[in-house]
Amino acid sequence: MGKTRRCLLDLGLALLCVGLGLLLPWAFHWVNNGEQVLLLFQLPVLLCGMLCGPAYGLSCGMLIALLPEFLPGAARAALSGGELWELAIYGFLAGLLTCLLASAPPVLNVSVSLLGAMVLGRGFWGLLEAFVFSPGYTWTMWVRESFVICLPGIVLQLAVIPLVTLALRRCGAAPKP
Repeated sequence: MGKTRRCLLDLGLALLCVGLGLLLPWAFHWVNNGEQVLLLFQLPVLLCGMLCGPAYGLSCGMLIALLPEFLPGAARAALSGGELWELAIYGFLAGLLTCLLASAPPVLNVSVSLLGAMVLGRGFWGLLEAFVFSPGYTWTMWVRESFVICLPGIVLQLAVIPLVTLALRRCGAAPKP
């Protein structure tokens, strides 16, 4: 695949993920705390990082967090500064780990990259909340917010992202790392 074609394909996939990141919270607004429980922002960011690479994943995370502030009529989410950076780091880590594990078998590449980005992203967010944004943030608060409340979203991510990533790579719609 030529360099220009790969760049355009990555850009198109990244824009699709940004669109999903703006659309999913709106589509599931009827779910009580849907963004927090189902992790609707993280889903397209992780997908973008795994399909397009770390730079696109980072950009996707930042855009999904910032665009609703500038678009009139867009559903605004109450994102803290830590969550804004959490989304960006999710996309970056998903892309970075996918590239670092490019020689691994596809299923292992996707699984390890996804789990690594999820765990490291949550750890990074917890550190930011504790030391920068929320003084008095405790270990139990982090565990509750990172793993207990959002358990349905974690299951959703573990089920959907590997299937979509592997399917898009297999049919040639997304490039292999």
